Amino acid sequence: MNLDDVLDSVNKVINLSEQYFVELGDLFPSLLNREGSTSLQNLQTVLNELYEGNEKSNHLEAELFSDYAEKYNPLFEELNNKISTLSELDKMIAGIKEDSEQMELIALNAMVISIKSGERGQAFSRITENLQRLSNDMFIFSDKLLEEEKQLIEHINELQKIFKNIMESQKKVSQQGSNSSQAVSSLISGVLGPLGQMEQNINSVYPPIQKAMTTLQLQDIVRQSLEGIKNCLLKIKNTDLLVAGSDDQLDSIELNRKIFEVCNEILDYIINQITNSFLEFDQNWSEVTTLLEDVESEKQNFSSRFLSDISISGENINTRLAQISGDFEKLMSEFSNYHLVQKDLLHTTQSITEKARTMYSVFGNLRPVMSRLHHVRILQQIEVSKNEAIKSVKDSVTDMDNLINSANNSLDIMETLLSQFITDTKNLLTNFTVSISKDNDNMLILRKEKGQYFDELKAAQNRLAAIISNFAVFPMGFEDKYRRVASDLSGISALNVELKEYRNHLNQIVSDLETKEKDLLASRGMITWQIKNPEYQELIEQLTISARKGATGEFSGGTENTSSAGDITFF
Repeated sequence: MNLDDVLDSVNKVINLSEQYFVELGDLFPSLLNREGSTSLQNLQTVLNELYEGNEKSNHLEAELFSDYAEKYNPLFEELNNKISTLSELDKMIAGIKEDSEQMELIALNAMVISIKSGERGQAFSRITENLQRLSNDMFIFSDKLLEEEKQLIEHINELQKIFKNIMESQKKVSQQGSNSSQAVSSLISGVLGPLGQMEQNINSVYPPIQKAMTTLQLQDIVRQSLEGIKNCLLKIKNTDLLVAGSDDQLDSIELNRKIFEVCNEILDYIINQITNSFLEFDQNWSEVTTLLEDVESEKQNFSSRFLSDISISGENINTRLAQISGDFEKLMSEFSNYHLVQKDLLHTTQSITEKARTMYSVFGNLRPVMSRLHHVRILQQIEVSKNEAIKSVKDSVTDMDNLINSANNSLDIMETLLSQFITDTKNLLTNFTVSISKDNDNMLILRKEKGQYFDELKAAQNRLAAIISNFAVFPMGFEDKYRRVASDLSGISALNVELKEYRNHLNQIVSDLETKEKDLLASRGMITWQIKNPEYQELIEQLTISARKGATGEFSGGTENTSSAGDITFF
């Protein structure tokens, strides 16, 4: 290899090393750049959004159904107490009916006696006829009152039955919601765990990449050192075209030998720097490679468990989400049932209030009858007291008087009980209606919240389908950049092998020059030679100083002392 070939090789190494380092200068920061989201991060985002939505709807559901039964148990205890009041009314109404029947019988007997009295008993007969009619009215209204009371009790029982249905529906809503929520939580926690572990390993990839990036500090050393060698070689390219055996030739040989020695010193420095740097790089890059293999293995396991359509673990995300969506559809259907039962409950509550008013209205018909009975009773007493022909019915009149007074007393008590019942029931049901209406409104809010979450769930399925179709854990192009970095650094390592070959070749040149110099000196009877050309001597001193500075880490191509640790200087 002649000097031109060496220069060409040096230029080739300079150009290749510059190419490698320029590309590495772009690749390393790009590898470390974590802007933008990966499939893994997008999957985490979707799952975290589902988790937050699930927690929100669960919190709302817990507030609505907390102590739901306990809240309304006092109401139905009060209603049961009111039914016992109706039982008392029932007994009194039955008593009035019985009194009415007895009054009617007494009136019939008195009428028979008055008819037998002939013309003198006609007035009493008419009075007794009115009494009979009024007694019959009392019976009819009492019977009607009993019928209204019966219907009222049926409405109250229906209210309790409907409320029981509400409790059952609420239980189904709560259970269905709880099952769906637990399924969502189980899915999310089951997936986020492996994702978190994978993310942790992914994060651990970047520190050794950052350390490996310090290899870029070689670029100035290699470039400037090789430029120094190139300059040295250019200076001595034509110095051997001198008169054979002259002092100038010996100066030229000595200059060439010493400059080649300087070049070898520079090459030693470059080779040692690259070798030492690559020892650290290989350690860091080996760690990167191992971590990437671990991440890839985790990714494959994760995909097999959670993303594959043929997952044997039963943990496929899409399949489980489809099942959860089906459960949510059942939940939404149960909400509709709940809402319908709530409407029945409100309707029945209104019916109880209306039926109680109707009952009071029917009761109001008894008062005029009772007033007329009192009037007829007085007329009857007057007629008996002045008509000797009907003195025999005096006891019957007394019995009638007692029955009317008894019925009147019962009506007074009934009016008090019924008025109190209506007032208490109205207040009770008014509060109940307000509370149940509020619950119904809250249920509608919960239904809306669950509906929105159901929509989010369906949207998540579509988003997940896109993520799963191209699941990646590193930013786009990361693997390719990783391979290119390894390739470029392998190229630099190969250049180091070439530099060793150049060093061996230069060593041979130095050896050849030493032999040639000895032969020339021997022909002149000399053993050593001191360069006589002062320019040559000055050049050798300058290059020697530069080379030795480089060998101690102060070479002009090294990192500046002012640079902080880890700082990189690019081309």
